[in-house]
Amino acid sequence: MKFRINKIKIWFKNDSEPRILEFKNNKVNVITGASGTGKTSILAIIDYCLLSTSARIAETAINENVIWYGIDFNINNKNFSIARKHPLGGIGSKEVFFSGTGILPDFPTHNNDIIQVKKILEREFGIDENFKMPYGGKHIISGSKISYRYFLLFNTLSEDTIANTNVFFDFDLYDRDKYVEALDRIFYLAIGVDDVGNVLVKEKINSLEKELSKIEKRKKLLDKEELLFGKKIQELLLQAQSYDLIERRLFNNEDALLKLNRLVSSLGREIEYSNNSMQVDELNSKKRSLFRKLRNLERFENEYKQYRENLKKDYDSLKPIQYITENFDQLIPTLELTAFLSSLEESLHKIKNAISNKVTMVTNIKSEVKELKKQIDFIDEELSKYASKNIDFSKEIYKYVFIGEVKSQLSFYENKWDMEEESVNTDEIEDDLNSLKEKIKDTEEKRRILLSDLESIIQNYYNNSNSMGVYKNYKVNFDVRTKTLKVRKETEPISLTIGSKSNYMFLHLFLFLGLHEHFINQKINFVPQFLIIDQPSQPYYESKNSENIKIDDDRQKLQNAFKLLNDFITNISKNYHEDFQIILLEHASKDYWEENQLNNFHLVEEFRDGNALIPNEAFN
Repeated sequence: MKFRINKIKIWFKNDSEPRILEFKNNKVNVITGASGTGKTSILAIIDYCLLSTSARIAETAINENVIWYGIDFNINNKNFSIARKHPLGGIGSKEVFFSGTGILPDFPTHNNDIIQVKKILEREFGIDENFKMPYGGKHIISGSKISYRYFLLFNTLSEDTIANTNVFFDFDLYDRDKYVEALDRIFYLAIGVDDVGNVLVKEKINSLEKELSKIEKRKKLLDKEELLFGKKIQELLLQAQSYDLIERRLFNNEDALLKLNRLVSSLGREIEYSNNSMQVDELNSKKRSLFRKLRNLERFENEYKQYRENLKKDYDSLKPIQYITENFDQLIPTLELTAFLSSLEESLHKIKNAISNKVTMVTNIKSEVKELKKQIDFIDEELSKYASKNIDFSKEIYKYVFIGEVKSQLSFYENKWDMEEESVNTDEIEDDLNSLKEKIKDTEEKRRILLSDLESIIQNYYNNSNSMGVYKNYKVNFDVRTKTLKVRKETEPISLTIGSKSNYMFLHLFLFLGLHEHFINQKINFVPQFLIIDQPSQPYYESKNSENIKIDDDRQKLQNAFKLLNDFITNISKNYHEDFQIILLEHASKDYWEENQLNNFHLVEEFRDGNALIPNEAFN
């Protein structure tokens, strides 16, 4: 994507003359100077004017004296300008000035909404509202809009990153965790493996798969609720049967629900009792009758037993009469004695006859008792078939309270069946999914080819450099997972750890120059054709206050790095007929590129001898 920065303009709080820095296209635009003069803040200012949420502009000396920051820039041959009020506490201001003509005013005023300005930039970056993340993470929500700012990761090499052994992208310049995830999701889009159509199809597939997953989870939940519902229905049924509101027999869940609904529908009318109560009452009545007969027989048996014992005693007391009668001739016979003995003998005879009949009577009583107990056991068995606990419904309110509870429970559970009835037809979703999966492009082979092409371009920069020392003949290896560049011996597949910050600084340059040549070669529209590099000389200075590099070999390496940038501009211009802009923030003086006549270098400003980003007159 064609992009260049024309100028930076800074307005000061004390109304002193604004600071203006102008840049050229197809040049390595250098701002050089001593430490603490504000060079590094140039990168943060550009990022802030491209509408970052937070700001990394140094507060001391710079932000504390500035009221507005502005840039004049071109995208796709269109001229724009954005000015933004200074941040407070590291949080970006929502006050923004925007112009579609590229003219920065004498003094900006808030004239636009920051969201609307972002939409304009998104259109220029080729991003529309439907351009969304195909999958999410801890910090990025799936389906969230892809931001043009994610692609700015390819446009900066800050002083914290340029010689880092493990990190090759400026995540800390932005929202680190979010941008780490973002790079994973846009990388294949940026290098041309995916196109917009493929990303949109993937996002739609992901959306449908999530919808299917939700439906499946809901179905599982409904299945579980169905089991709970069945158990609850049976519990309510048993309780209703114990109240004699429903006949006492087994019902399946469907019939039980029907019975309970009929019971609820009877609320407010007289409740029709089942015949169970009458049957139970009849059985209990029979049982009570049998118990009365049994008690009477048992009482009679006890009394008869006592009667027999009394007879036996009487019989024993009358036994002498038989002896007297047999020996009557030895007594003095009188009329009275004869009558008396005759009476006693008759009584003895009657008692004897009564005692002789006792066995038959006792046997009959025991038989009747046994039969009564058998009948009572049968009634108990019949009663056990009904609910064991009967509730006293002498108060009508209890009936209505229970039926109200039944109604509430049925309403709660039956709402879940409504959820199931309203559920989406998964067959249609699966058909849509299959149709989309047929449309999605297989990118595996394309991915392999483009990554190979990218490594080839990077390898060319590596081979043309004379600054890798003992690693000169090694092969580069781009690790897609970690987004880092590594090296290996040509005959070995394993990447190696290399020493010195100088080597890692060059690896960063090889990677980013290779990426941008790849973007231009593949005509990628998402990544701007510019690069900001902050202090590639960092590995060579003994301290930030040093004016010169003391070791000749290190000086030569830095000059080789400058030549690499110079040749890159020439390569893009001559071989691709494209524009490219580099902004170089550097500690080294202009002698380092003028000695080698690097014609693509352009000195923008030299911050030395009292000159700085914030001039003395701008301090309050």
